[in-house]
Amino acid sequence: MSTSQHAVDRRWTMRQRDWAVAFWIAFLSAAIGAFFLFGLVNPLDMVNAWADQYDIGVRLAYGLSFAFLYLLCLLASSLTVFMIRTGPASGHAKGQGRRPKAEIRHHAEANPDLDDEDWQ
Repeated sequence: MSTSQHAVDRRWTMRQRDWAVAFWIAFLSAAIGAFFLFGLVNPLDMVNAWADQYDIGVRLAYGLSFAFLYLLCLLASSLTVFMIRTGPASGHAKGQGRRPKAEIRHHAEANPDLDDEDWQ
């Protein structure tokens, strides 16, 4: 028997799972966004208003609109994953891992030469 592990049998790393979730959430969000967008706006009206000089059809208008929505949603979900993974450690809300509050001292302690004299 071979002890080598097949590439399909191994588990994904946390980064791979994060990217898979980001891509999937972006796809679902773009699909829902396209559903509502094309329910409200006719793609032929969009083509006639913005790209009349180009000869693109309805299918390409649908595809380009979905691609734009997908990239926008992918940016949002990627930023969300980034903020979750780089956020404060657990226990931060309870005060664990925070810096101690700074002490407020009188300026004469740090600079004994001043001695609260008036500067003129």
